[in-house]
Amino acid sequence: MLVSNLSDILVFSEIVKLGSLSAAGKKVGLSSAVVSKRLQRLESQLATTLITRSTRTLNVTEEGQKYFEHCHRILSAVEEAEAEILYQNEVAKGILKVSVPAYFGRLYIAPLIPHFLEQFPEIELSLDFSDHFVDIINSGYDAVIRIGDLKDSSLVAKKLAVDQRVLVASPKYVKNYGVPHSPNELGEHNVLLFTHLSSQPFFTFIDFQGKEHTVKVTGNFETNNCETLMKATKAGLGIALRPMWDVWEPIKLKELVILMPDYTAPRYNIQAVYPNRNHLPHRVRVFINYVKQNLAHHKEWNY
Repeated sequence: MLVSNLSDILVFSEIVKLGSLSAAGKKVGLSSAVVSKRLQRLESQLATTLITRSTRTLNVTEEGQKYFEHCHRILSAVEEAEAEILYQNEVAKGILKVSVPAYFGRLYIAPLIPHFLEQFPEIELSLDFSDHFVDIINSGYDAVIRIGDLKDSSLVAKKLAVDQRVLVASPKYVKNYGVPHSPNELGEHNVLLFTHLSSQPFFTFIDFQGKEHTVKVTGNFETNNCETLMKATKAGLGIALRPMWDVWEPIKLKELVILMPDYTAPRYNIQAVYPNRNHLPHRVRVFINYVKQNLAHHKEWNY
Protein backbone atom coordinates (compact mmCIF):
# COMPACT_ATOMS: atom_id res chain seq x y z
CA MET A 1 0.00 0.00 0.00
CA LEU A 2 1.32 3.45 -0.90
CA VAL A 3 1.64 5.77 2.10
CA SER A 4 -0.27 8.46 0.20
CA ASN A 5 -3.25 6.12 0.03
CA LEU A 6 -4.03 6.52 3.72
CA SER A 7 -5.65 9.94 3.25
CA ASP A 8 -7.60 8.59 0.27
CA ILE A 9 -8.77 5.66 2.37
CA LEU A 10 -10.03 8.11 4.99
CA VAL A 11 -11.91 10.10 2.36
CA PHE A 12 -13.41 6.96 0.83
CA SER A 13 -14.55 5.69 4.25
CA GLU A 14 -16.28 8.96 5.03
CA ILE A 15 -18.07 8.90 1.65
CA VAL A 16 -19.43 5.44 2.38
CA LYS A 17 -20.46 6.30 5.95
CA LEU A 18 -22.07 9.65 5.07
CA GLY A 19 -23.40 8.72 1.62
CA SER A 20 -22.32 12.00 0.07
CA LEU A 21 -19.21 13.55 -1.47
CA SER A 22 -20.02 16.99 -0.08
CA ALA A 23 -20.73 15.66 3.41
CA ALA A 24 -17.49 13.68 3.35
CA GLY A 25 -15.66 16.80 2.18
CA LYS A 26 -17.00 18.84 5.08
CA LYS A 27 -15.99 16.10 7.52
CA VAL A 28 -12.36 15.98 6.31
CA GLY A 29 -12.03 19.65 5.32
CA LEU A 30 -11.89 19.24 1.54
CA SER A 31 -14.01 20.50 -1.33
CA SER A 32 -16.35 18.13 -3.18
CA ALA A 33 -14.13 18.41 -6.26
CA VAL A 34 -11.05 17.31 -4.33
CA VAL A 35 -12.98 14.48 -2.68
CA SER A 36 -14.10 13.29 -6.12
CA LYS A 37 -10.50 13.34 -7.40
CA ARG A 38 -9.31 11.38 -4.34
CA LEU A 39 -11.95 8.74 -4.99
CA GLN A 40 -11.02 8.55 -8.67
CA ARG A 41 -7.34 8.17 -7.78
CA LEU A 42 -8.11 5.33 -5.39
CA GLU A 43 -10.29 3.56 -7.96
CA SER A 44 -7.58 3.98 -10.58
CA GLN A 45 -4.93 2.43 -8.33
CA LEU A 46 -7.23 -0.48 -7.48
CA ALA A 47 -8.43 -0.81 -11.09
CA THR A 48 -12.03 -1.19 -9.95
CA THR A 49 -15.15 0.88 -9.31
CA LEU A 50 -15.78 1.36 -5.61
CA ILE A 51 -18.78 3.69 -5.85
CA THR A 52 -21.17 4.28 -8.72
CA ARG A 53 -22.42 7.85 -8.74
CA SER A 54 -24.94 9.97 -10.56
CA THR A 55 -26.10 13.55 -10.02
CA ARG A 56 -28.36 12.44 -7.18
CA THR A 57 -27.25 9.10 -5.80
CA LEU A 58 -24.19 7.17 -4.66
CA ASN A 59 -24.12 3.37 -4.55
CA VAL A 60 -21.31 1.34 -3.07
CA THR A 61 -20.35 -1.61 -5.26
CA GLU A 62 -19.73 -5.09 -3.89
CA GLU A 63 -15.98 -4.50 -4.26
CA GLY A 64 -16.41 -1.11 -2.59
CA GLN A 65 -18.19 -2.63 0.40
CA LYS A 66 -15.46 -5.24 0.88
CA TYR A 67 -12.77 -2.57 0.57
CA PHE A 68 -14.62 -0.34 3.05
CA GLU A 69 -14.58 -3.12 5.66
CA HIS A 70 -10.81 -3.46 5.26
CA CYS A 71 -10.37 0.33 5.37
CA HIS A 72 -12.40 0.52 8.57
CA ARG A 73 -10.06 -1.96 10.25
CA ILE A 74 -6.97 -0.11 8.97
CA LEU A 75 -8.17 3.27 10.22
CA SER A 76 -9.18 1.80 13.57
CA ALA A 77 -5.71 0.30 13.95
CA VAL A 78 -4.05 3.62 13.11
CA GLU A 79 -6.29 5.46 15.57
CA GLU A 80 -5.53 2.91 18.26
CA ALA A 81 -1.79 3.19 17.66
CA GLU A 82 -1.94 6.98 17.90
CA ALA A 83 -3.99 6.79 21.08
CA GLU A 84 -1.52 4.41 22.69
CA ILE A 85 1.24 6.99 22.17
CA LEU A 86 -0.84 10.03 23.14
CA TYR A 87 -2.24 8.49 26.31
CA GLN A 88 0.71 6.40 27.51
CA ASN A 89 1.49 8.86 30.29
CA GLU A 90 -2.13 9.68 31.14
CA VAL A 91 -3.61 8.36 34.39
CA ALA A 92 -6.65 6.13 33.82
CA LYS A 93 -9.38 7.35 36.16
CA GLY A 94 -13.11 7.92 36.52
CA ILE A 95 -16.26 5.80 36.45
CA LEU A 96 -16.12 2.84 34.07
CA LYS A 97 -19.41 1.03 33.35
CA VAL A 98 -19.07 -2.31 31.53
CA SER A 99 -21.47 -5.16 30.70
CA VAL A 100 -20.18 -8.72 30.22
CA PRO A 101 -21.85 -12.07 29.33
CA ALA A 102 -23.07 -13.66 32.56
CA TYR A 103 -21.37 -17.08 32.49
CA PHE A 104 -18.28 -16.14 30.47
CA GLY A 105 -17.89 -13.06 32.64
CA ARG A 106 -17.93 -15.08 35.85
CA LEU A 107 -15.37 -17.56 34.48
CA TYR A 108 -12.91 -15.24 32.76
CA ILE A 109 -13.58 -11.56 33.54
CA ALA A 110 -14.35 -11.59 37.26
CA PRO A 111 -10.98 -13.16 38.22
CA LEU A 112 -9.17 -10.29 36.47
CA ILE A 113 -10.86 -7.48 38.39
CA PRO A 114 -8.83 -7.44 41.66
CA HIS A 115 -5.48 -7.05 39.89
CA PHE A 116 -6.93 -4.62 37.35
CA LEU A 117 -8.15 -2.29 40.11
CA GLU A 118 -4.84 -2.63 41.91
CA GLN A 119 -3.09 -1.52 38.73
CA PHE A 120 -5.58 1.30 38.07
CA PRO A 121 -6.76 2.43 41.52
CA GLU A 122 -8.34 5.66 40.28
CA ILE A 123 -10.89 3.78 38.12
CA GLU A 124 -14.34 3.20 39.66
CA LEU A 125 -15.57 0.04 37.94
CA SER A 126 -19.24 -0.91 37.61
CA LEU A 127 -19.49 -4.42 36.13
CA ASP A 128 -22.84 -5.80 34.97
CA PHE A 129 -23.26 -9.53 34.24
CA SER A 130 -26.00 -10.03 31.63
CA ASP A 131 -26.72 -11.94 28.43
CA HIS A 132 -29.43 -9.53 27.32
CA PHE A 133 -29.06 -7.01 24.53
CA VAL A 134 -27.57 -3.79 25.85
CA ASP A 135 -28.22 -0.38 24.34
CA ILE A 136 -24.74 0.98 24.94
CA ILE A 137 -25.55 4.61 24.24
CA ASN A 138 -28.84 4.98 26.11
CA SER A 139 -27.83 2.69 28.98
CA GLY A 140 -24.72 4.67 29.72
CA TYR A 141 -22.24 1.83 29.25
CA ASP A 142 -18.68 2.69 28.28
CA ALA A 143 -18.22 -0.76 26.73
CA VAL A 144 -19.77 -4.21 26.58
CA ILE A 145 -18.16 -7.58 25.98
CA ARG A 146 -20.25 -9.76 23.69
CA ILE A 147 -19.91 -13.00 21.76
CA GLY A 148 -20.89 -12.81 18.11
CA ASP A 149 -20.94 -10.40 15.18
CA LEU A 150 -21.40 -6.65 15.50
CA LYS A 151 -24.66 -5.58 13.83
CA ASP A 152 -24.73 -1.86 14.68
CA SER A 153 -22.28 -0.12 12.34
CA SER A 154 -22.28 3.01 14.54
CA LEU A 155 -20.37 1.04 17.17
CA VAL A 156 -16.76 -0.17 17.19
CA ALA A 157 -15.77 -3.75 17.99
CA LYS A 158 -12.33 -4.97 19.06
CA LYS A 159 -11.64 -8.69 18.99
CA LEU A 160 -10.58 -10.08 22.35
CA ALA A 161 -10.65 -13.84 21.83
CA VAL A 162 -12.22 -16.68 19.83
CA ASP A 163 -15.32 -18.68 20.71
CA GLN A 164 -14.98 -22.08 19.00
CA ARG A 165 -17.96 -24.43 19.39
CA VAL A 166 -17.58 -28.20 19.73
CA LEU A 167 -20.03 -31.07 20.04
CA VAL A 168 -19.56 -32.94 23.34
CA ALA A 169 -21.04 -35.74 25.44
CA SER A 170 -20.05 -37.65 28.56
CA PRO A 171 -18.40 -41.09 28.44
CA LYS A 172 -21.57 -42.42 30.10
CA TYR A 173 -23.75 -41.17 27.23
CA VAL A 174 -21.34 -42.56 24.64
CA LYS A 175 -21.33 -45.96 26.34
CA ASN A 176 -25.13 -46.11 26.49
CA TYR A 177 -26.09 -44.57 23.13
CA GLY A 178 -23.01 -44.50 20.90
CA VAL A 179 -21.80 -41.50 18.92
CA PRO A 180 -22.96 -39.66 15.78
CA HIS A 181 -20.43 -39.76 12.95
CA SER A 182 -22.11 -37.11 10.76
CA PRO A 183 -24.60 -34.26 11.22
CA ASN A 184 -27.42 -36.35 9.77
CA GLU A 185 -26.99 -38.90 12.55
CA LEU A 186 -27.68 -36.26 15.21
CA GLY A 187 -31.39 -36.82 14.63
CA GLU A 188 -31.00 -40.20 16.31
CA HIS A 189 -29.62 -38.65 19.50
CA ASN A 190 -30.90 -36.64 22.44
CA VAL A 191 -29.50 -33.12 22.05
CA LEU A 192 -29.49 -30.75 25.02
CA LEU A 193 -30.18 -27.17 23.97
CA PHE A 194 -29.04 -23.82 25.25
CA THR A 195 -31.93 -21.45 24.62
CA HIS A 196 -31.34 -17.72 24.42
CA LEU A 197 -33.45 -15.08 22.73
CA SER A 198 -34.05 -16.15 19.10
CA SER A 199 -31.95 -19.32 19.11
CA GLN A 200 -33.37 -22.15 17.01
CA PRO A 201 -32.84 -25.95 17.27
CA PHE A 202 -30.59 -26.02 14.20
CA PHE A 203 -26.88 -26.84 14.23
CA THR A 204 -24.49 -26.03 11.38
CA PHE A 205 -21.24 -27.89 10.70
CA ILE A 206 -18.57 -27.64 8.00
CA ASP A 207 -16.89 -30.76 6.65
CA PHE A 208 -13.24 -31.07 5.56
CA GLN A 209 -14.22 -30.04 2.02
CA GLY A 210 -15.75 -26.78 3.25
CA LYS A 211 -19.36 -27.85 2.69
CA GLU A 212 -21.96 -26.70 5.19
CA HIS A 213 -24.41 -29.11 6.81
CA THR A 214 -27.36 -27.66 8.73
CA VAL A 215 -29.54 -30.08 10.69
CA LYS A 216 -32.51 -29.78 13.00
CA VAL A 217 -31.90 -31.31 16.41
CA THR A 218 -34.28 -32.41 19.16
CA GLY A 219 -33.98 -33.37 22.79
CA ASN A 220 -35.84 -33.61 26.07
CA PHE A 221 -34.09 -30.77 27.87
CA GLU A 222 -33.35 -27.12 27.19
CA THR A 223 -32.20 -24.28 29.41
CA ASN A 224 -30.89 -20.73 29.27
CA ASN A 225 -28.43 -21.45 32.07
CA CYS A 226 -24.95 -22.58 31.05
CA GLU A 227 -24.05 -24.20 34.37
CA THR A 228 -27.24 -26.29 34.33
CA LEU A 229 -26.58 -27.39 30.76
CA MET A 230 -23.04 -28.40 31.69
CA LYS A 231 -24.27 -30.51 34.62
CA ALA A 232 -26.86 -32.25 32.44
CA THR A 233 -24.23 -33.02 29.80
CA LYS A 234 -21.73 -34.38 32.33
CA ALA A 235 -24.50 -36.54 33.82
CA GLY A 236 -24.97 -38.28 30.48
CA LEU A 237 -28.41 -36.90 29.60
CA GLY A 238 -27.44 -36.01 26.06
CA ILE A 239 -25.19 -34.27 23.55
CA ALA A 240 -24.49 -30.52 23.64
CA LEU A 241 -22.87 -27.95 21.36
CA ARG A 242 -20.72 -25.80 23.62
CA PRO A 243 -17.89 -23.26 23.37
CA MET A 244 -14.39 -24.54 24.03
CA TRP A 245 -13.92 -21.96 26.78
CA ASP A 246 -16.68 -23.79 28.67
CA VAL A 247 -15.67 -27.41 28.06
CA TRP A 248 -11.88 -27.54 27.67
CA GLU A 249 -11.34 -28.43 31.34
CA PRO A 250 -13.99 -31.21 31.50
CA ILE A 251 -12.46 -32.59 28.28
CA LYS A 252 -9.00 -32.53 29.89
CA LEU A 253 -10.41 -34.32 32.94
CA LYS A 254 -12.14 -36.84 30.64
CA GLU A 255 -15.56 -35.87 31.95
CA LEU A 256 -16.55 -35.00 28.37
CA VAL A 257 -15.41 -36.14 24.92
CA ILE A 258 -15.52 -34.31 21.60
CA LEU A 259 -17.80 -35.85 18.98
CA MET A 260 -17.67 -35.64 15.18
CA PRO A 261 -14.07 -34.32 15.03
CA ASP A 262 -14.17 -34.36 11.22
CA TYR A 263 -16.80 -31.60 11.25
CA THR A 264 -16.20 -28.05 12.41
CA ALA A 265 -18.86 -26.03 14.19
CA PRO A 266 -19.06 -22.24 13.82
CA ARG A 267 -16.60 -19.99 15.61
CA TYR A 268 -17.41 -16.50 16.80
CA ASN A 269 -15.44 -13.52 17.99
CA ILE A 270 -15.52 -12.46 21.61
CA GLN A 271 -15.47 -8.69 21.27
CA ALA A 272 -15.34 -5.48 23.22
CA VAL A 273 -17.94 -3.15 21.75
CA TYR A 274 -17.99 0.58 22.42
CA PRO A 275 -19.36 3.82 20.92
CA ASN A 276 -17.61 5.19 17.86
CA ARG A 277 -15.78 8.10 19.45
CA ASN A 278 -12.86 10.07 18.11
CA HIS A 279 -11.19 9.96 21.51
CA LEU A 280 -11.92 6.81 23.49
CA PRO A 281 -11.55 7.52 27.24
CA HIS A 282 -8.29 6.17 28.60
CA ARG A 283 -10.08 4.18 31.32
CA VAL A 284 -11.98 2.25 28.61
CA ARG A 285 -8.89 1.65 26.55
CA VAL A 286 -6.84 0.24 29.42
CA PHE A 287 -9.69 -2.08 30.48
CA ILE A 288 -10.12 -3.50 26.98
CA ASN A 289 -6.38 -3.97 26.51
CA TYR A 290 -6.06 -5.60 29.94
CA VAL A 291 -8.81 -8.12 29.20
CA LYS A 292 -7.41 -8.89 25.73
CA GLN A 293 -3.89 -9.48 27.06
CA ASN A 294 -5.13 -11.82 29.78
CA LEU A 295 -7.46 -13.81 27.54
CA ALA A 296 -4.51 -14.40 25.21
CA HIS A 297 -2.99 -16.61 27.90
CA HIS A 298 -5.80 -19.16 27.55
CA LYS A 299 -4.21 -21.13 24.71
CA GLU A 300 -6.30 -24.17 25.62
CA TRP A 301 -9.36 -22.56 24.00
CA ASN A 302 -8.39 -19.18 22.57
CA TYR A 303 -6.72 -20.29 19.34
